Amino acid sequence: MEEMMKQEAERFETETQALQELINENKKQLRSQREELRSQKAWDRFLLCNGTPDPSVQAELNTFTSLAIDETKSSTSQDVSDTLGDVEQALDLINELDEVMALDKQLGIEEGHAKFKEGVNSLQELIEAKVDNVTFNVMRTAEKFADSDTQNLLIEKESPRVKYSLWGNLAKNPRQKNFQLETDKFSMEIPKSLANADVAVRLIHTSYDFLSPKCKTFFAQKKRTPAPSRAPSTMEKPPPGSAEPPAVEKPENEEEEKEHPVEETPVEEAEQVPEEVRPATPSEVDEIEDEDIVDLRAMSTVGGVMYLDLLKLPPQAKKVGSWVIQDVTETQLERIPNPTPEDEKEEVEAKEEEEEGGEAAITQITKELSWPLLNMSFTVASNAVFTEEPQLARWEDSQQCWRTDGFEDVQFEEETGTISFKSQFIGPIVTFQDTYNNMPFQSWEIRPQGPDCVIFTLIAATVELEIAIKENLCCLNSPEDIELDGIRNKWLPSHILMQKLVDAGINVFPSEDADKYVSISYKNEDLESSVYEQMALASSAFAFSWSRWNADCGEKRQIVRSAENLTEHPVDEDIWRNYSCEPQKSYALKCTDDDDDMFDEKIEGTQFHPDLFHCLKEGATNKAIDLISNVSYGFVDNVSTWLFATKVLTFS
Repeated sequence: MEEMMKQEAERFETETQALQELINENKKQLRSQREELRSQKAWDRFLLCNGTPDPSVQAELNTFTSLAIDETKSSTSQDVSDTLGDVEQALDLINELDEVMALDKQLGIEEGHAKFKEGVNSLQELIEAKVDNVTFNVMRTAEKFADSDTQNLLIEKESPRVKYSLWGNLAKNPRQKNFQLETDKFSMEIPKSLANADVAVRLIHTSYDFLSPKCKTFFAQKKRTPAPSRAPSTMEKPPPGSAEPPAVEKPENEEEEKEHPVEETPVEEAEQVPEEVRPATPSEVDEIEDEDIVDLRAMSTVGGVMYLDLLKLPPQAKKVGSWVIQDVTETQLERIPNPTPEDEKEEVEAKEEEEEGGEAAITQITKELSWPLLNMSFTVASNAVFTEEPQLARWEDSQQCWRTDGFEDVQFEEETGTISFKSQFIGPIVTFQDTYNNMPFQSWEIRPQGPDCVIFTLIAATVELEIAIKENLCCLNSPEDIELDGIRNKWLPSHILMQKLVDAGINVFPSEDADKYVSISYKNEDLESSVYEQMALASSAFAFSWSRWNADCGEKRQIVRSAENLTEHPVDEDIWRNYSCEPQKSYALKCTDDDDDMFDEKIEGTQFHPDLFHCLKEGATNKAIDLISNVSYGFVDNVSTWLFATKVLTFS
């Protein structure tokens, strides 16, 4: 008996070391690839001669932004299309910085990131300066851009990531009760107080969101529930006659850190991509007492941001004989503030009287201008997926947050995607919905489709996703009944596709504090990460699926279904096996998902193993073993990226 126990201990130790060596080698190769990619990107950037600075070089970026802002201030350009081109260029530089920081984070490099974030802020300021300047220049000679039908100023332009519209009240026609733009079919009522005023309305709809990261609620809170300790399982003893595996100490050189890899992509292919799909920087945020403030940990903006501004129309040029007279005392764009509630008006006026001048001073005409509740409407983005009625929020700059108050009679027509409402507020507006409306998941499956290729199917609460994962790329195959033309059937790096899904309103990626908003079965985090790694290693030859018993088997145990699958066809139901995975051992369960009750019994003729990977190898065909022995480390990284991002073992 002692000899048998000794042999079992030696076998456990050998298998444990073999798996760890395989994982370490994959990580080593992956790190080497990322270091080469980082060096290649730096060299390619050095050779690039397109007139843009290297944003990772602070001196170059500072010089570029400083000169660009100075040039913008003195520019008299009225070319909106050219300005939008400059905006796209600045957005590309922001994406490039995001890519650099994301790659550095994977390599454990944080040096210079504070400067990179300053660079992002300066580029955002440059974008605002350019858009404001061209808007002011256009409004100074608004007659040149007047619509032939209404005689009012009207400009509508767009670029890949920005839609720009500007309407100006030149005709001052008291019979015109509203106006409508082609951009988002936006419509706004014109009250009497504005019908005779020198005002303009600007609408800028962006696919990016620079405002939400300013909110305190944007970052995930630290977990209050302590992570379960890595302790031996207290499972029932095996039936008589079966060999109980010995506890095996982990090698001293075992890496405890579990990487959460993210694929890289050339900047040319990238959209604006944050460092992660959901920010993982914990922040100590107090509980939100104001129920009108949007909790961005629980809710997500969908469809971009609509920047709506009411602007003062500058004095227009007058022709007197052969002379053209132009008032040049106004040199910059002036926004008209929203009407102040009566109970706050006296306090605000008293405070303004104490202040002396300053660039932020508001002219008397804008102080006195007020308006009632206005009827407005717009259509939501066609590529945005709303599984519930979208909610509206407005940006409150003084509090740096999104708020839901200030809207009345909000109605949503699902067939046309039109939202109509009444509001006195004119400013940035977003639509949002529940971040976790697709969680917990109903089921999931990973099915091999040949060497270094799998199909990952995730059936969430409101949508069913099918994603092809091949080598370093992935592709969304379905759903086909939802408007996702800009995403579906395109091969992209994993983190790009994930971000596109989130932007479209399909969020299946739980944050680190998601347990506050979703009912889940708590699991040992170290064990969960280890199982994901092993599933990725074996996924080219083995199918994996959700097991009905996993949710109720306890914190220190995972139960996953698996079966060898060397064809591209679905797995026959009768060949699936349930595998029990624990910190110290794994084994094939006799119990199946078709049984009425869960019973803990090992399949006769099989052995205990220290991990799931060796459980699968036991009894596998030579072809399957050959496939998983020669799997690409880039493919393993890609599969594990989706498993870590969706956390299917915990959120199903």
